Amino acid sequence: MTEPSKHFVDPRELLVEYLDYYREVILRKLDGFPEPESSRVPSGWTPLELLKHLAYMERRWFSWDFAGEPVDDPWGDHDADRDRWAAPESYAEIKAFYLAQCERSRQIVADAQLTDLATDIGRFPPPAQRPALSWIMFHVLQEYARHAGHLDIARELADGATGE
Repeated sequence: MTEPSKHFVDPRELLVEYLDYYREVILRKLDGFPEPESSRVPSGWTPLELLKHLAYMERRWFSWDFAGEPVDDPWGDHDADRDRWAAPESYAEIKAFYLAQCERSRQIVADAQLTDLATDIGRFPPPAQRPALSWIMFHVLQEYARHAGHLDIARELADGATGE
């Protein structure tokens, strides 16, 4: 997948395309990653934990906060005992969960307008100011860009692979 066209002028199309682009970037960086459950950085996070975090991040922002869907554990990526991410599951299990969350997010976005506000079910109970879908999409996009950079570094440390 290549970066979205510089000729997109519709903000919705641009946000949707860039989110899908970064979702694919994350999976490409993990494809063939040697030992994704092993940490390469002093803080101890692993690429597998990062993927699980991104799955839960999608779930929190789109399903729980925006759509107001009941979510059994919106912070399921966090291990309170270690005060960081956790991923005891296999790569295949986490990847399947991630792909399912991304697909659910796409459905939610397709059924809404950029100006629609998040529900008051998740992190925005009244009288909190609820963000619009456009803000949520942009926030999720910057989260992906940030974590794709983290995976760039982890991958280079692991096997020397660089680039997109």
